[in-house]
Amino acid sequence: MVTQELEKIERTLQISQQDLLAQARDWAIWDDTYEFVQGNYPGYTDTNFSQQMFEEMRYQVMAFFNAEGEVHYLAGINPATGQYHACYSAERECRWMAGLIRTMQASIKEDPEQGKCDIYAGSPPLMVASNPIFRTDESGPPQGWLFKVRPMNDAWLTLIEEYTGLPTTLSMADRNDDGDIAITISGNTILAQRFLPTYPHNEQLALGTQLTRSSYLASLETFRYVLLWTACLMLLVIGLVLVLLERIILKPLRTLTQFTQQASVDLKGSSNLLERGDEIGILARAFQKQFMRQKQLNAELIQLSTHDPLTGLPNRRLFDQRLQEIVNISLTTGQPLSVMMIDIDHFKLFNDHYGHPEGDICLQQVAQTMNDIATNHGFFIARTGGEEFSAMLPATSATQAMEKSQALSHAIDQLRHPHQVSPVAPYVTVSIGISQLNIEEVMTPSGLMTAADQALYAAKAAGRHCAKVYSPSLANASFSSHNTPP
Repeated sequence: MVTQELEKIERTLQISQQDLLAQARDWAIWDDTYEFVQGNYPGYTDTNFSQQMFEEMRYQVMAFFNAEGEVHYLAGINPATGQYHACYSAERECRWMAGLIRTMQASIKEDPEQGKCDIYAGSPPLMVASNPIFRTDESGPPQGWLFKVRPMNDAWLTLIEEYTGLPTTLSMADRNDDGDIAITISGNTILAQRFLPTYPHNEQLALGTQLTRSSYLASLETFRYVLLWTACLMLLVIGLVLVLLERIILKPLRTLTQFTQQASVDLKGSSNLLERGDEIGILARAFQKQFMRQKQLNAELIQLSTHDPLTGLPNRRLFDQRLQEIVNISLTTGQPLSVMMIDIDHFKLFNDHYGHPEGDICLQQVAQTMNDIATNHGFFIARTGGEEFSAMLPATSATQAMEKSQALSHAIDQLRHPHQVSPVAPYVTVSIGISQLNIEEVMTPSGLMTAADQALYAAKAAGRHCAKVYSPSLANASFSSHNTPP
């Protein structure tokens, strides 16, 4: 028991060290500190240092060293007088820091990386956190080191005791058994001490706590009786609760569960449960209603997530999903697969001239016509952009796709939907780009659509109102069209 209590105190000490190290790192990795140690921030000390700050943070010393390991600035509270001093060297009023500063400089020479929190031997011992000084983004080489010192004095021990609720002792010991625990029994008292390493390594810190055996044993016996009576009472309460739970909740819920399992397959088979007049019947009818409503909402959600609300055609999400599936099948079976990218010619001019409501009507009519052609010719078409549509044609070569694209373009021409501002024709027309899987190393859905997009740009570059099949020479010829489309 006393060993466990000692481990609690040791964890508290480790947390205290981590906290001080985090504070040192906070200051050291800061652009203001970085400039200060290079002499570029004269107002740094006035802004950040005061006796009140040291007292509130329980610091004894803060020491800044430059890149050569020489003292740049010192500040601290003299433990002998309680006076706050700030100096640029460990002399005069800061002479009391001299030994501590030499130890810090020795630590820098041994381990320039720093970024650690050590315990320095002394009376009282000192908790010392250090970190190299970097910019806030940690770029560039370090420009020095920052050390923060917190005394492990009576005030610190009081805080540890308040936090853990355990009596705590600290002392220096001249021995060499890091991490060992020494347990001493003296009469009614048990003392446990953990020996921790310090810097320099010629002494160890003995961290200890003690328990009174009689009070512990009495508390343990009382706890056992309380635990026994509590266990008996809990068993009685649990038994009563289980009986009530079975009669009031579990049995009716099993009946409802059977109904819900039947309802998920065939709702008509549970008419007896639906006709009950008690709460189970109410729940059963509510479940039936919610079940049917859920099915309806699921169907609507699937429709909304996969179809374009304006035209009713499948949207890009469904098109991309189907395209990936068809590409995999085509690559496995060796069947041809072609895709089209269809763009309404000069649709921006149409919207600017006729207005967006007329543009929506035009999109709906064009979409319906293309869907009719796709249905008759056995291919899949979707709206994948504003005035852009995409089609996939399984088991169809590029030559066959060209024939179907002509049927598609002809059907839209037959609409004779007015487009007076089009430079192409006085009615709405389309341009079409075609590509085929496994032609010129086009092996992926994205590659297939990119090739179709390049063919579409070639069709636009050729004056629009036409269809083009992708080829490398066609893609190169239309490269400028990608940058400045006509």
